[in-house]
Amino acid sequence: MDKESIRLLQNIDCNCNDCIYMTRDIERHKSSQTLHHKWQLDYFNTIKNKVIEKGKDWISKGENKKGDQLMKEADVMKFQYENTSYINYGNCEKYNKSVSFIPNTCQLETQQCFQHRRS
Repeated sequence: MDKESIRLLQNIDCNCNDCIYMTRDIERHKSSQTLHHKWQLDYFNTIKNKVIEKGKDWISKGENKKGDQLMKEADVMKFQYENTSYINYGNCEKYNKSVSFIPNTCQLETQQCFQHRRS
């Protein structure tokens, strides 16, 4: 896609990401990232703890080989944060309100107020 095609698509989508009235809310975005990180870390720890508990259960049943295998598996598990928070945050200067949006997505509710930032 060339630059002109991209701009035409942005004018159709009317996404806040490309609007002249939108200013970024970095603090709200950081807060969202922190929350997503916590959720992912909690989920990882839950999964890891379940593997450890299964390993202990197998060992208590006398199945040391299976239990040791699960304990080794839990030992090598490493947390990797995935930035899956696709929502961006900002402030609309035209209406003086907080906005959230997913970039490169058509927004029907902004068709009337959108003005491209490179107009």
